[in-house]
Amino acid sequence: MEALTRLNAVVSLLQQNAAKIGITAAGLFVAIYSVAIMISSDTSPGARTERWALLRRVFICAAIIAATGAFVQFATGLGNML
Repeated sequence: MEALTRLNAVVSLLQQNAAKIGITAAGLFVAIYSVAIMISSDTSPGARTERWALLRRVFICAAIIAATGAFVQFATGLGNML
């Protein structure tokens, strides 16, 4: 029973900090993939277009991750108020 109590405490902490975790994960995601995309040494116009397409995808995914974290934080706060 103690294990379930501790697991509940961990889940509660994760819910309280969901927005921070989401924004941090999104920032790391953007940083890592941006560096990996920009390291490419191919300078052809096609490669440049592909890099921008990949960066756009990275930013969209990062926004989704951050928004999900913020939504979980909002829903948890709303649930606590009720």
